[in-house]
Amino acid sequence: MKKYLLLSGMLLVCVLVHAQREQAEYLEAKRLFNNAQYSSAKAAFSALSQSEVFGRHASFYFGLCAFQQEDFAVAKDMWRQVLIQFPTWDQKPEVLYWLAYANFKTGDFSKALEYSAQLTNESLNAGAEEQMIATFISPLDHAEVDSLYNEYPESKPLAQVLVKKLNAATYSERDIQRIDALITEWGFDINTIAAYELPLVRKEVYNISVVMPFLYESLENTSVITQNSLVMDMYQGMLMAAEDLTRRGEPVNIFPYDTKRKASETRRILESKGFENTDLIIGPLYPEPNALVDQYSIANKINKFNPLSSNSDVVGDNPFSFLMRPSYETMAVKCAEFAIAENKNPYAMIFYEQSARDSVFAAVYKQQLEDAGFEVVLFREITRDNSRQLLDTLWAQYDHYMSREEADSIQEIRGRFVKSRRIRRDEMERMSRNPDFVLPISYDDDQNRIVYYEKLFRIAPDSIGHILAATRSNLFANNLISAVETRGDSMRLYGYGDWLDFTMLSFNQLDRLGVALSDPDYKDRNSFYYRDFQDRFIAKYKTRPSVNHLRGYELVYFAGHMMHTYGKYFQTDLRSGVYRKGRIFEGFRYGVANDNQVVPMVRFKDAKLEVVNREMYED
Repeated sequence: MKKYLLLSGMLLVCVLVHAQREQAEYLEAKRLFNNAQYSSAKAAFSALSQSEVFGRHASFYFGLCAFQQEDFAVAKDMWRQVLIQFPTWDQKPEVLYWLAYANFKTGDFSKALEYSAQLTNESLNAGAEEQMIATFISPLDHAEVDSLYNEYPESKPLAQVLVKKLNAATYSERDIQRIDALITEWGFDINTIAAYELPLVRKEVYNISVVMPFLYESLENTSVITQNSLVMDMYQGMLMAAEDLTRRGEPVNIFPYDTKRKASETRRILESKGFENTDLIIGPLYPEPNALVDQYSIANKINKFNPLSSNSDVVGDNPFSFLMRPSYETMAVKCAEFAIAENKNPYAMIFYEQSARDSVFAAVYKQQLEDAGFEVVLFREITRDNSRQLLDTLWAQYDHYMSREEADSIQEIRGRFVKSRRIRRDEMERMSRNPDFVLPISYDDDQNRIVYYEKLFRIAPDSIGHILAATRSNLFANNLISAVETRGDSMRLYGYGDWLDFTMLSFNQLDRLGVALSDPDYKDRNSFYYRDFQDRFIAKYKTRPSVNHLRGYELVYFAGHMMHTYGKYFQTDLRSGVYRKGRIFEGFRYGVANDNQVVPMVRFKDAKLEVVNREMYED
């Protein structure tokens, strides 16, 4: 027994001595590492890699030495081995951090995202992952970030970088639907996505500068006054809105500035004394003045609204620029969403005029349909030369021949009409030339050879679900409506609210066919606010208000109320995407967009024009 006790004691002493020696070697290796003597430290850590006590630590530090020497392949390989050999090590998060960091640094972003996600899962803290993604992924272009997100769709920090990339694009190229979907999916606050922070600025009275081509010096020129009536109409509407806001305790000052359509005059306005006190700019309407005001708006963080345009290029890359109306792209998206919702038949035709607005509308509409699984069987530009041909495709017919027995049978079917006539010479000649062309010949009471036939459309009835006509041509819209009515099938037709102003158009036809129109300018003429405004306007100006009077009124009333409710930078509330009912028009909704997302679709029902898609934009 004594012999065994002596042996055990000697072994214990040996183990302790060995452990002390390894500890000394480990401490020396760390000293070398701390002194940046990475080659010597790496050799020392390598000698300890098989140590039962210090092996995992030595291997980890070996990787750090290699990393500091920019031998990234060796470093990553060593850390991967540590993860495999010691999967439950309590320092695993640190290993994952360095693996993620090394892969980010070497541009192997797929691996880096894999390890950074594991790090978040292990540590239950996304801070390190967010920082690395912000540092290394943010500088990449949109396409690269998008590709990575498609590979790692569960990464919230990556989704946030992608949203910022999408949001930084020029407005006309910005994928609003994608941004909105990502924000909804991850619960992002759009105000934190923007590249700027907005203070809360509240005032008792807000100053609105109307920067438009009033052309004061041209009042003696009758033609100029006529051309410029839309600006004067809007301004009168704005003044009435200011009066109404003052009565409800939300006063605004309206300051008119005449750009005279000139860049030089606009520059003078922006440099004039007092303009720096502006809280909101309305206008300008022309490109050169607008470019100058955009620069001023961005530099001084002043919101601006365009009351007329639906061109997303007007917003450009100015985050403080808004459209009162929906853009052409937005109108197309909302029209397509409505068509998709009410059409079971997935086949469609699209006709469009070759103009910027109509071709954009048609292209966006087509993309929306195809993304939803619809098929656009005809996508065609309308020109003077081909308009008749396009209409012929809808009502073109041919003779479908049948025997007398078939004719007798079909005549019993309601809605089917069979005719008979003598065989024509051209049909006889065709039979003689082509043995495959055989007519079912019958005979009348006088033994004359006749044929029974039925007129059928070349495009089969009910084979096309709907047509979009992106056109502002009175003639083509009218002829297209007639062509659809001639067919008498279930084909639907969608167009623009502008059609309601066409003199040739029959509202009865629109009613019978159920034609739906995209109409941002829809207003309920029976509403209290519309009738009240009209009565007060007539009493004051002795004439009926135009649509531009209404636009000027609506914009100032909306913007003035929003500033008094949410402050000068009321877009912090606009970003919530809440629907706000308008006084005259249907209302406002923005969300992540800088153009109004409210697009009424209207349709006649029993001779009354109604909005048929309110559930798509109301809360």
